[in-house]
Amino acid sequence: MAYLIGTAGHVDHGKTTLIAALTGIDPDRLPEEKARGMTIDLGFAYVDVEGVGRVSIVDVPGHERFIKNMLAGASGVDVALLCVAADEGVMPQTREHFLILRLLEAKRMVVALTKCDLADREMIEYAKLDVAALLEGSPYEGCPNVEVAASKGVGVDELKNVLGEVIRALPPRDTTGKDWFLPIDRVFTIVGHGTVVTGTLARGAVHVGDEAELLPGGDRVRVRSIQTHGSASDHAEAGQRTALNIVGTKKELLHRGQALCAPGTLEETTCINIRLVEVAEIEHGERVRAHIGSGEFIGKVFLFDNARGIAQVRLESPAACGKGQRLVLRRYSPPDLLAGGEVVTPSAKPRRKSDSKIAEIVQPTSDEPIAERILRVLSSKPSGTKTEEVCEALGMNANALGDAFEDLKKSERALGFAGVWLTPEQFDSLAERIRSALAKLHEANPRSSYHPKATVLQEAGVDWDPKPVDRLISRLAEERRVLVQGSGMRHPDFAIRLTDKQQELLSRVLEVMEKFGAVAPDAKELAGEAGAPPQAIEEIWRLGVETGQIVRVEEGMYYSRRTIEELETTVRQLGPRFTVAQFRDATGSSRKFALPLLQYFDEAKVTRRVGEERVVVEP
Repeated sequence: MAYLIGTAGHVDHGKTTLIAALTGIDPDRLPEEKARGMTIDLGFAYVDVEGVGRVSIVDVPGHERFIKNMLAGASGVDVALLCVAADEGVMPQTREHFLILRLLEAKRMVVALTKCDLADREMIEYAKLDVAALLEGSPYEGCPNVEVAASKGVGVDELKNVLGEVIRALPPRDTTGKDWFLPIDRVFTIVGHGTVVTGTLARGAVHVGDEAELLPGGDRVRVRSIQTHGSASDHAEAGQRTALNIVGTKKELLHRGQALCAPGTLEETTCINIRLVEVAEIEHGERVRAHIGSGEFIGKVFLFDNARGIAQVRLESPAACGKGQRLVLRRYSPPDLLAGGEVVTPSAKPRRKSDSKIAEIVQPTSDEPIAERILRVLSSKPSGTKTEEVCEALGMNANALGDAFEDLKKSERALGFAGVWLTPEQFDSLAERIRSALAKLHEANPRSSYHPKATVLQEAGVDWDPKPVDRLISRLAEERRVLVQGSGMRHPDFAIRLTDKQQELLSRVLEVMEKFGAVAPDAKELAGEAGAPPQAIEEIWRLGVETGQIVRVEEGMYYSRRTIEELETTVRQLGPRFTVAQFRDATGSSRKFALPLLQYFDEAKVTRRVGEERVVVEP
């Protein structure tokens, strides 16, 4: 099981010397650090702990100018080793580091009272009181406090034992998940191997051969090899200092602040909803430095009137982050500590300060199955919920929700319409709203059978994009809840009301049309036979189609419903297979009429074209 120890404390309080005494490894790796005797960037080591195994250690700089480097290494710490020099006590960076560790929710803390060889007993006791006051009221109150003089080896073994006890008491990390990610803190190349990125694995487990995604950027890469603590391994677990040799990208495209992850685990984003823990007053719209993973990102923080403790961070450049990830906010200038937080919505929609829905969207993390959480989100919006709205509410991306959505569709607990989702109950309710809207339009316009889809949906209060609308109407038509013709819709129970004069003309026209059989007369021929002008014939065709007594086969070619039914009987008698010529001869028509009629029957699924023949489809 992998764990991470992280140092913290004021500059020159002996953090690096203590790590070297504990591990035999000097974590300072930069020439400038050696020359100045001060840690500037992150340093790394490891210690073997009885009953646990090899534990990673990250050594962070204590100077206030390098606080962003400290933040890059402090994320994901299991045990914080707070170093306080006995001859100085608690100092400004001690307090700031302590606050950061609280905000990042380090699980446990051990205090190392360093440089005890430079202090007398009174100074040591004073320093202990100083530390106790700092820890009072925090989750770390009463944590172990070990006196050490690292340069002389005093107290080092005791400290190592105490760290072992604390680590062994920690709950095990979940290292089984495939949703791993690695905040990148170093990038370099090795001759003969290529690009290497390092960091502390934050979640899950990564294996040799895994496909990975680089964010921000989106490059897909492959993990060629893995090292942990300088030794080759076939995998690495959350909490381990990890070096990944990757292929598929260029070193020039990589830098601290990016993350490498299993595809779909993190999101590239410039807008994040967070649960906020303030340590100083924040102004709405204030410019901040957001520390996420191993990176520092400039942006602004926005507060909400209706959701205390919730804020939105909008970044000037994209970052990679995931739901539940911790972050720290500092003022842009001077870079004072402002707040910490937990990412609730990694890829959020910008919202106004007065937005009343933010409290509904930003819900605490739940242990219930994802499918149930999706249904809970859907139930809050009777007129449909977009996929991106579900993602925002749950703080997860579409890839992560894909399996749950698919299961809900298969079990028919949710219905999807090109990115808009309804529960079956919501679908039934929406269908009735649309049918009610149609009934209202029919009552207001009794001479019109079909009404434009846009008019019907506006009346019903359905404001969807075109593609989801088409899918919705298709489903309604399949279930015969509405009738559709072209761009028009009609209630299935509606019957157009004809005037006596129109009814009389329709009866005459139908009688004439049926005399012609399969050889459909045009408007001019019908006008002469029925004793009415061609314009009146075209209007009565339209009305006949709307009442269902006339069938339009193609432009200018109309048949009575009875003639179509007789022709379908002929088709079935010709079956199971026949040609256009056989149909033409059986109906006494010509190709001019036979082809459109057979195309009509194909569309009506009475027949199916196979090569030059038609196959009769069983009813």
